[in-house]
Order: sequence, then C-alpha cells, then structure tokens
Amino acid sequence: LSPFELAAMNGDSPEELDEIDGPWSEDEDGESMESKFSVVASNDWPEHLAGMKLGQIVSRIREGGLEVKHLPERKKQLDDIGFDWGDSKRFIDVPFEKVMCALYAYYMIRGDTFVESDFLMPDEQPWPTIFAGYELGAAVTRLREVQNFLEAYHPVKMSLLRMVDFSFFPELALPLDPNAGEMNMEHLYVETFGHPLYHISTVPLGLPERMLADGPNGPPEKLSSWYNYEYVREFHEKPGALTDVADWMRDIGFYQLAEEHEQKYGQSHYRQLFLLKDKLDNKEISQEIWDEEIDRIKVEVMEEFENWRQRDTKTAQTVGGVGDGEFDYTINEDEYYYQTLELASSNSQDSSQFERPTMIPNDVIEESVAEFSLGTGDSSNE
Repeated sequence: LSPFELAAMNGDSPEELDEIDGPWSEDEDGESMESKFSVVASNDWPEHLAGMKLGQIVSRIREGGLEVKHLPERKKQLDDIGFDWGDSKRFIDVPFEKVMCALYAYYMIRGDTFVESDFLMPDEQPWPTIFAGYELGAAVTRLREVQNFLEAYHPVKMSLLRMVDFSFFPELALPLDPNAGEMNMEHLYVETFGHPLYHISTVPLGLPERMLADGPNGPPEKLSSWYNYEYVREFHEKPGALTDVADWMRDIGFYQLAEEHEQKYGQSHYRQLFLLKDKLDNKEISQEIWDEEIDRIKVEVMEEFENWRQRDTKTAQTVGGVGDGEFDYTINEDEYYYQTLELASSNSQDSSQFERPTMIPNDVIEESVAEFSLGTGDSSNE
C-alpha cells in the first residue's frame, strides 16, 4: 500500500499526511503536480491529495483487492456517500491483497502454499506481527473455491498466485454460475482440447488471423460455447452428401455437441430421414407424408449439388484451378500435389530460355585458389 493508504487506514489526520514524502512532491525540474491538473482541479481538490491514484484505489476496492466492502463499518461509510460498487460479478469476497501479503509471508517461511484450512497466522517470530491471528487458512480455502472466477475475471491476480507456486484443487472449485448444471464430459473436452470440428490437418489460409481479429464469440463463464462453424464449414461440407458433421460427431460419441450443432445449423438430410422413418414405423405419420418428405429431400440434395458444381466451375476458371493463395478443395491431395509439380516444371522450362548468362564485372580480377585439405599439417606436403 502507498503511504497515503496506510495513513488513511490508520485514521491519521491531514496534518500528519503532510509530513509524508509522496509522489505529489515537487519534481526535479521544479514543476509541481498542481500545474499538471486543470485549473478547476487544482483549485477544488485538497492539496495534500494531489497525485493520489484515486482511480486505481477505487478499482481495487470494487474488485475486492482492498479490505473495504468485506467490513460492514467501512462499507457503510462509502454507502453513505453513494459509492458505486461496480459489477458485483467481479468482486472477490476475500481481501485479495491482504491475503496475498500473508500468503507470501507463509511461502517465505514454510516454502510452500499448502495452508491448512484452520491455520492462523502466529504471533511470534519470524511471522509478521501485523497479521497475527489472521485466518489465512480459511482465506486460502476460499481462493481455491473461486478458482474459475479468478481465471475468468482476474488473470493478473492469477499470475500473482502463480509467482508463489499457489496450488488449486479442482475438486474444491465452484462453478461460476451456481444455478448451472454440472458440466458434462463433452463440454469439458471442448474446454480442454477445443471443439472436435476444429481439429483439422489443413488449416485454410488466413483462418487463424480471422479468428484472432473476430475475438471471442461467447461468454467468459462458458468457454465450450466459443465455437463458430462458419470458420470451418467449407472444410467439412461435401456436395450432395446426406450426412454432415453432426452425424459424424454422434458416431464418435459427442451426442450433446451434435444436438447443439443441429439446433443452431439444422439437421442433415440423413438425420431427417432417420427421424422420419422412426415416425413412420411408429405410425406417427402416414405413408403419404413419408413420400412427400422423400421428394423434398431429393430436391434439396440436387439443389445443393448444383450450387456446389457451379461454384467449382467458377473456381476452375482461375489460374490452375486455384485462387491466389487459396487451397483447392475440389481435388484430392495427391492430384493437387502432382498438378503443382507439373506447373513448377513447366515454369522452370519456360524461364530457362530467358535466363541471363553470368556476367563477371571488368574490375574483378580472377585469382587461382590453392587446394585445401585437412592433412596432418606436415610442411613437406605443401
């Protein structure tokens, strides 16, 4: 804490604050902090507060870094002046900076951060007497419980904890949303390894840069929803296919992800046929409705195929069938490889007749170079 904050917490008077050498003193060049403020600010604000980083202090109070909202009497003082406590979701219900100072002392003395839940700071050497009796064990346990909260909203505080090798226990971590259901294994897989549809061997050019430019497309408390199929649609979809990626995910065991994909992007024709056949067998629909749906699906498949063929025709009209800097997905990998070799070979033959002969400038004198070998160093061989 700064000298001002320590003095304020101790209830020191403004006269005592004047004796503290703070950042609001005269600069070496004689320019005072008062001249750096506007006229209104320099006339209205108390001189002994000039230079105090009020914005940072308020931010630390709102996030729970300073022990203010945790104590009813301090909270009441700010409530009386209409203090804005900010977003309650970002508030830590343990005074983080106080806990961090006590935890650092524990780390320097004990060499680890495995604090027992009932540990109290001792009132003896070499423990800091200012924290004597502080319930560090309960505070550390609470930090482990809000692990997901710290990771989502306070990455800087997470870095500070890592500096003292702080260990989290996942079994103690509480969900960000207490009302949310327990995360299933599929969403846990997505948060750990990424969405299975993003596991592609040939990444389209420019896709990583586009994803970075667009930024996150989901709430911080649910990383499993950070998924945009439009990024990889061209890679997975094939012309005239009855199945799609949802059917593939269902085959490999991602039933929940498949349902979520179909809710957002629709069912494949295969899935529609499967559900229709089930309804037909259970006599939920008539044979006439079945026939009508079959005709509809046939028309949709042919329309999709025609759209893809027209798109492939336009692509083939570009040089070599490939646009500038883009991978051609209309041919298989081997065919693309051999076409590239043929194109490179023809280009090298065409350019050979235009190659310029090697020219040696007139002012360069050629000299013979003595032969060199890794011999035994015997002078008779020179």
